Amino acid sequence: MNRIRIAAWAMLIAQAGIIFTGGIVRLTGSGLGCSDWPKCTPDSLVPTKAMGFHGIIEFGNRTLAVALALLGVAILILLWKHRKDRPDLFWLNIALTAIVPVQAVMGGITVWTKLNPWVVAGHFVPSAIAVGVAAYFVRRTYDTGVRTGEKAPSPLPALGWAILILTAVVVFFGVLTTGAGPHSGSTISTRNGLDNVWITRFHAFPVWLLVITTIAALVYARKRWTPMVAPLVVLLIVELAQGLIGYVQYFTGVPWVLVAFHMIGLSATIAASVAVLDSAYPRRVHADADRSVPVVR
Repeated sequence: MNRIRIAAWAMLIAQAGIIFTGGIVRLTGSGLGCSDWPKCTPDSLVPTKAMGFHGIIEFGNRTLAVALALLGVAILILLWKHRKDRPDLFWLNIALTAIVPVQAVMGGITVWTKLNPWVVAGHFVPSAIAVGVAAYFVRRTYDTGVRTGEKAPSPLPALGWAILILTAVVVFFGVLTTGAGPHSGSTISTRNGLDNVWITRFHAFPVWLLVITTIAALVYARKRWTPMVAPLVVLLIVELAQGLIGYVQYFTGVPWVLVAFHMIGLSATIAASVAVLDSAYPRRVHADADRSVPVVR
């Protein structure tokens, strides 16, 4: 199980890595660094010298996607003998691996449409979902997959669901805000046409609701359900860091370095939200689970 657990962590990091490298592609203006798909150019599978830095950045993101698919196959091999006693792990990995070709095709459509902002937004959504599923996958490697029959006292389960839903809303408006901002991914691509000031405000509102809900859940969990305390503390720290970065980047003209850090925080927020909700529904802990692991305990 230790090898599977390590592989699951690798899957989570790789899924978050796809989001990060995709963000770097956009932030460096390398969205059309490879002008074609599935080849990098009509005549070359890999970037040529003439394509320069942008071709390397875009092709690097594509290469990571291939590595992610290979990782999924490797985990499938590890899980094959456990497919009957741990079908949850087996099918979670199947789902995560299946997202890769879907993303590849959507990436091709993104290139063919010259980075249409709405297609770019659609391209991001499966990756965000994959990070959440990968976080859930990691958590399952620390238990037997069997529920204890208990759950957190009311209203903590409802607050856990509210946190996950608010996280999804925050991500949704974050994608729209990015599509309205200055980082289009290419000098020829367009923006989504939304007012940048107003869409930023719409993005900030659910963020504040998420922070308030997290604090409320943490206060209650400290009194009634300790398994949720650690995930909630981690989530709150990530939220505050994300909020700080968000406000600083807004008032400093959205520098690409801060946006890159914001992308890292986005994956952390999704993973932590999944951990919070899942901690409301305990399962029997696996005998070799390392209790020191943060976020996904």
